[in-house]
Amino acid sequence: ERDAWEAPRLVAGCHALARAGYDSLSADEYRDADATLAGKVRLLATLLRKARRCIVYSGAGLSTSAGIDDYASQAQESVVVKPAQLGGGVRSPLCAQPTVAHRVLVALHKAGLVSRWVNQNHDGLPQKAGLPQEAINEVHGAWHAPDNPVVPMSGSLREDLFADLAALAEEADLVLAVGTSLCGMNADRLVTEAAGRAATREQGHSGCVIVGLQRTVHDA
Repeated sequence: ERDAWEAPRLVAGCHALARAGYDSLSADEYRDADATLAGKVRLLATLLRKARRCIVYSGAGLSTSAGIDDYASQAQESVVVKPAQLGGGVRSPLCAQPTVAHRVLVALHKAGLVSRWVNQNHDGLPQKAGLPQEAINEVHGAWHAPDNPVVPMSGSLREDLFADLAALAEEADLVLAVGTSLCGMNADRLVTEAAGRAATREQGHSGCVIVGLQRTVHDA
């Protein structure tokens, strides 16, 4: 089936880097043809059922349709829904509500298909969608957790959260990376280590699935 998949189609061109100053590519945006997307969904479902330790790794792209702005969507004709397009006037991101994507990922966790969730975002939307706090690692800090302040770009990760991240990177047999530019953050090891094990055909390891509108330096 994969031989029949079409290459992703460019839907918004942009010469600017998605994340200037980081290891990223241009901010071009792509979408799959419907038949190709359906085929990829079927394959992802197979990988999820096969996985014993699937980790979700999410970035800002997961929360843009909840009205929380991101850095990477630079294209003038971006297909990303920006906060101003949602209507209702200026709204604090603290009031944002989970999207269908958050709720689907939480449902996968409840069904036993997702083991843990590492969230680069600070928004608490997975928990608002029903994810138990013990299932998430908010490695870059959280707006709603006084004991886990947001980490500045030049700051250090909380030691216990970093240790948990490192353990998850070693254990994962499938990583689902959603809405992240994978531009060189420490937590990107979740993707690179899982992909490395799959590349060596380590038994039972499926690697990583990247879900996003933009290319990343790790696509290959």
